[in-house]
Amino acid sequence: MTNNSHKEVKFVKIRNFELIKEINGGCVSADYESKIVKIDWDGKVEVETAREILSKAADMIEAGHCDKLLLNRKELKEFSTEARLWIKEDLLKNRARKLVKYVHKVATVSSKTVMGGIFANFISAGIQLVFPKLKMHKFDTESEAMDWLLESEELIG
Repeated sequence: MTNNSHKEVKFVKIRNFELIKEINGGCVSADYESKIVKIDWDGKVEVETAREILSKAADMIEAGHCDKLLLNRKELKEFSTEARLWIKEDLLKNRARKLVKYVHKVATVSSKTVMGGIFANFISAGIQLVFPKLKMHKFDTESEAMDWLLESEELIG
């Protein structure tokens, strides 16, 4: 198999995502074959959107459907103050602590905007602080993030 064939297979996998939930500012989808749950953020994310999207993704992880997480923040402009507080004070301190035993890798896609990047880095720093041993990398494109998530554990280790 040539490298080009290998890339084509990965591209097909990107398109295997099934939409689970979509609300203003975000959506969660899953590729069950690759065991990846993907969150796409768009614009300004309010607390209700953050709660619903992140809770749905957590449900999928806890149920054993997915063990890898892709956070696509390309279109993120900002998280509202209330959303940032909820993520910091509730999600990271409570539910996320339970999820870390199920998640093997987290890939993030950088935001196109400066402010979106600042907010995204705030969340990533919180995740790394709470879970320092979690395999987490930032990428410029979704395809780079997918390639890394799909690498076998032997190649990373």
